[in-house]
Amino acid sequence: MKKLLALLLASLMIFALVACGADEKKEDKKETVEIASAVEILEKVWAAYGDEQKFFAMGGDGENPVDNAPGAFNIANAELLAAQLICNADAAAMIDSAASLFHAMNANTFTGAAYAIKEGSDAKAFITTMKTAIQGNQWMCGFPEKLLTATIGDGYVVVAFGNGEIIETFKGHLEAQYEMAEIEVEAIA
Repeated sequence: MKKLLALLLASLMIFALVACGADEKKEDKKETVEIASAVEILEKVWAAYGDEQKFFAMGGDGENPVDNAPGAFNIANAELLAAQLICNADAAAMIDSAASLFHAMNANTFTGAAYAIKEGSDAKAFITTMKTAIQGNQWMCGFPEKLLTATIGDGYVVVAFGNGEIIETFKGHLEAQYEMAEIEVEAIA
């Protein structure tokens, strides 16, 4: 009986050590993910969608649109940045670059953007500024249901708003592609 108990305890210890090693590897993976650009974030998330989940989308901005894929957004055009991404001058002052992905039929159904935060700027302050702008926006064609914000490392923020189901699907793919993302989803009302 003692031998059986000793064997069982030894097996449990081995299992625990293997599990701890797997957790450490997962943590290492979280810390070593490198991101080349804001566009890359949205491209990875969009590529993870299955055909049945995709919707007709546009990326980029009004001057440089990309069909059915994310695209870079020209942040030098402050008027377009505020109108399409609801990124006002205060928020725009905190970013180096941006990328976007819109539902092609109605931006209120889904608008997603990834931002590279300027060195020395605070990602949390950027998120607070964006939340205030989105929640205070005068919507013309329906009111978005949910707002998603996420930080990815110290240098990137993702903001998406729109239909609750579409936001949840986007959130799932964002979490799958970027395990280290700190994501928050809330109602816009």
